[in-house]
This record gives sequence, structure tokens and C-alpha cells, in this order.
Amino acid sequence: MTGSRGRAMHRQIPNILTIVRILLALAGAAGLWTSYQWSLSAAVPLWLGDPVLAARSLAAFAVIAFIVAAATDWLDGYLARRWDARSTLGEILDPIADKLLVDAYLVVYMLILGTPIDIAVPVFALVARDAAMTAARLLPGGTASPSLAVSPAAKLKTALAMIVAGFPLIAQPLGWTDNDVLLLAWIGALWITAALSLLTAWNYFRK
Repeated sequence: MTGSRGRAMHRQIPNILTIVRILLALAGAAGLWTSYQWSLSAAVPLWLGDPVLAARSLAAFAVIAFIVAAATDWLDGYLARRWDARSTLGEILDPIADKLLVDAYLVVYMLILGTPIDIAVPVFALVARDAAMTAARLLPGGTASPSLAVSPAAKLKTALAMIVAGFPLIAQPLGWTDNDVLLLAWIGALWITAALSLLTAWNYFRK
């Protein structure tokens, strides 16, 4: 009885990690935006003390949240395979968590950079594509099935999207927004990610 209960608990751990990833994605993106606002206006709650330290601490939290969330993306899949804990809920939640992590941070970057057209267009394309894919999986009568195998192109898209979403967090101390080469390279990678996302979505719906 105890063994069965333990195995049942093990089977829930991958889903719990996925839910944690969703929460970290939302909290981290919100923290990044709030940190940016605090750095501009210094309108920090008095109980937080020094505005500069508070803004930097929140920015550090946003970085850590992204790294931990990205790590759980690998970990929950590994544990699901190791413990044979795949579930319908996990198949639904896992891609949602991935999309939220990337899209939430990209939207914040877009807002911080002033919503320039060359960034807004690919970000909008990514968010719209992900919303359509999620609706296709969840809505009654949707055209897509969670059970469809993930293509190599879709896996490449997910990996590239994670890199594009995480790069600004790492490059921020280097002043990457003032470096034309780094900024243009990131924008180029963002457009490639958006194009690959639309291509994989087209193939998904076509099937």
C-alpha cells in the first residue's frame, strides 16, 4: 500500500514541476518589468529600503526564475520518462509552460525597448502562434491533438526560443542594448525563431 502510494506521488512530481515553471515564468517576467519601472522612477515601497538595491534584487530574481524554470523544462520530461509518469495533463501543461516562459519574457523585453516595430512584429507573431496552438489543443473540436509527436523542427524552435528569451538576461550586464552588433544579432535570432514557429505551426495544423 505504501509502495503504491509512493509511486503515485512520484507520478505527480513532473506535473508539479511544470506548474512551478508556469508560476516562475509569470513571476519572473512581472519581476523584470517591475524592476525596470523601479529603476526609472525609484517609486519603490518604503519598506523595501534603497530603490537601487530593490530594483537590482528584483532583476536578479527575474534571472534566477528564468534559469530555474528552464531547468525544470528538462527535469520534468526526464522524470516523466524515468518513472513512466507521462499523463494527459502533463502533455497539455508542458507546452503551455514553455510558451509562457518564452512569451512573457519577450513581451517584457519588447516593452522595455520601447516596442520598436522590428521587435514587436516577431514577438506578436510568436505570441499569436502560441495562443492559436494552445487553443487548438484545449478547445472542443480543436484541429490539433496533444498526442501528435513533436517534430525535430518543433524541438529546434523550442530550444532556439529559450536561447532568444534568455540571452538578454545574461547580456544585460554587458550593456547589450548599446552594442549594435549584439542587438542586431538578437533581433535576427528573434525573427528566425518567429519564422520557425510559424512554419512548425503550419505543419502541425496541416497534419
